[in-house]
Amino acid sequence: MTKPQIAVWREQVENMPWLHAGHRLLLRQVCILAARMETDPEMGVSALQALGSLLSKLGATPVDETKVNHGGEEDEDPDDKHF
Repeated sequence: MTKPQIAVWREQVENMPWLHAGHRLLLRQVCILAARMETDPEMGVSALQALGSLLSKLGATPVDETKVNHGGEEDEDPDDKHF
């Protein structure tokens, strides 16, 4: 990976702590496209759509993040003690 791609990798890993080894290939594609976006003013719409789709699959958009299990404890229902 190039230095700009590695920088994107580190940023994404910091912002998405739920990532694991199974996300490696998707994340690498994100890094390639996101680094290219910074340097290629002619980057096409299809590449931008692919980047958006990959980010969505990783739960990296505000809408998709709500679907991600962050591994935290679920809120305990105070009424559970009555059942």
